[in-house]
Amino acid sequence: MKLQPALIFGEHMILQRDQKIMVWGTSAENDTVTVRLNDQCASAETVRGSWKVVLNEEKACERTSMTISSSITGETITFNDVAIGEVWLAGGQSNMEFIMKYDVNCEETMQLENDESLRYFCYPHVAFNGFLEFESMPAEGFWRKWTTSENRKQFSAIGAYMALILRKKLNVPVGIIGCNWGGSPAAAWTDIEDVRNNPAMAEIIKWHEDACNNTNWAKYIAASDIRPAEQTPEQKDFNDRFMMGEDMSEFFKNFDPSKLPPVDFAPYNPGPRSIVRPGGLYENMLKKVAPYSIRGVIWYQGEDDDARNWADFYDESMVTMINSWRKLWGWDFPFYQIELAPFQGISFTGAKKFALMRHLQHAASERLQDVTDICILDAGDRMNIHPRRKKMVGERLGRIVMKHTYGDDSLTADCPIIREAVRNNDEIAISFENAAGGMVINGNIHLWMTVRNEGRDIPYEASAEGDRLLLRGDFRDKSIRIEYCETNYCEAVLYNSEGNPAFGFTLEV
Repeated sequence: MKLQPALIFGEHMILQRDQKIMVWGTSAENDTVTVRLNDQCASAETVRGSWKVVLNEEKACERTSMTISSSITGETITFNDVAIGEVWLAGGQSNMEFIMKYDVNCEETMQLENDESLRYFCYPHVAFNGFLEFESMPAEGFWRKWTTSENRKQFSAIGAYMALILRKKLNVPVGIIGCNWGGSPAAAWTDIEDVRNNPAMAEIIKWHEDACNNTNWAKYIAASDIRPAEQTPEQKDFNDRFMMGEDMSEFFKNFDPSKLPPVDFAPYNPGPRSIVRPGGLYENMLKKVAPYSIRGVIWYQGEDDDARNWADFYDESMVTMINSWRKLWGWDFPFYQIELAPFQGISFTGAKKFALMRHLQHAASERLQDVTDICILDAGDRMNIHPRRKKMVGERLGRIVMKHTYGDDSLTADCPIIREAVRNNDEIAISFENAAGGMVINGNIHLWMTVRNEGRDIPYEASAEGDRLLLRGDFRDKSIRIEYCETNYCEAVLYNSEGNPAFGFTLEV
């Protein structure tokens, strides 16, 4: 067996500063593998062909190198242009995977200065051992630098915009590791034993086991081992138009997935090698990245759980997944979760319970330490599940990360959330935390906020004063229910003075 470091180690990589640095891979049995970085040198013996070396903390630096050598094979591998700085893992599904090429601000972003110290690694899609990639994606599995248009267009847009904020504020190298897959549920990214141990997720385990029990294994394995055909130019054009937000409603209106001919293997259907099976991507992607030292995780996902009717227990799914990841890394790293953007869609692609999903995302963040929720009610698209305005999302995320992880309080980065509601006769005063210089109504609030008594709408006037939203109407002696942005698709109209949208809410007053 040859000396082989894990795929994530390579030229141009960025390592996490001020933390133990883990380096691992495979080699011959009874080998001694030695890793050198700066003035450090550490060795480890192989155990069943695997090795892991632990290096001490390093300060931020640029243009260093790492050398890995084997005592048995005599091989030496050198990775040049290594930097040490801040590393963040970007996980989730297609909206985190969404590359800069499709972002509405791509052309403007391509004009930014080159930056040798902003880098991105995207882990290749791997659903099972020996898996052959099912999409004609650009080459993955190496570190890209923010120095060419070709490279920039392949960065995760959200990851890149966040990293640009960190680069400006911290002035150290910043690396983003993409570990995501479009159309994947949270359970796919969770240790399957943790899924099994949560009764709230029993439906997912039954869904998976029923599919496995009804599988013709010989046909299934044979079909899944066949390399799929490359995408045709027409398929690539369709994908580009879909990601660029063109109107695809006629296509989806006339497309019925239930009428597709049966096949022995469909990667997005349940089964023993399915992309979406519980634990599958955790085993075949996430565990290949761990325990690479990171500062924390950014996460954008949930659309698939909504589509699979798993919305009602999504808070349990996320709490279980986050705990699973923290157990894998061995510490409670910061976790930043982006809430689902407003979306309506059409036919089978339409949103089902996005408003509920957003509440359960927030509920999950409140149940765990150092988990922060980010509101993006101003970044949706009624008919495109991949909204293209990623700059506002990534930059908001960057500001919030700067505040909560790096202690920068120069801006009120957080989104407003209700503190309390007080009624005085015909006036209701709703006060907010994170109001910054005061709350602002930007748009027609009556389109997205309803005030009702026993199901009947009550006319009202609204104004913002300081950290309060004031509602005036015929409220006296009535039970009042107020709902703001509690639909799948909505448009934020309530902000703080820094331009951060308020979370959606329901109030009983």
